[in-house]
Amino acid sequence: MTEPTPENSPTAANLNVLVIGAGPAGLTAAFELEKGGVHSTILEADDIVGGISRSVERDGYRFDIGGHRFFTKVPEVEALWHEILPDEDFLLRPRMSRIYYGGKYYDYPIKPVNALVNLGPIEAVRCIASALWVRIRPPKEQKTLE
Repeated sequence: MTEPTPENSPTAANLNVLVIGAGPAGLTAAFELEKGGVHSTILEADDIVGGISRSVERDGYRFDIGGHRFFTKVPEVEALWHEILPDEDFLLRPRMSRIYYGGKYYDYPIKPVNALVNLGPIEAVRCIASALWVRIRPPKEQKTLE
């Protein structure tokens, strides 16, 4: 094995880094590498970028695969977002996640008391029974959106 020397050490100009995945982390890694003068190639298994932070369309409906909001208290991360996104595309919103079901809003992450009050006792028992039934007798063929 050859010991690294200044003559044979890799430099930013001759490095090519392989980034696996074109989700937010992979795209950010490639962006930061490029800013440092390091070329990268991104490999993505899907047809579109976004990782789990994207939406897919199926049977005329759009489904969110994962989160579309990013929350940080780290100034450097927020500065990076402002560097990447134009101001007109960067929307600041208060952090609040809820599920709208049956005409009511449910806290997310789910809080048992909130869910019980919103569902009512009969629907809550039906939900619990359904969850238990699926564990006892899982469906034979399960389809995913991926």
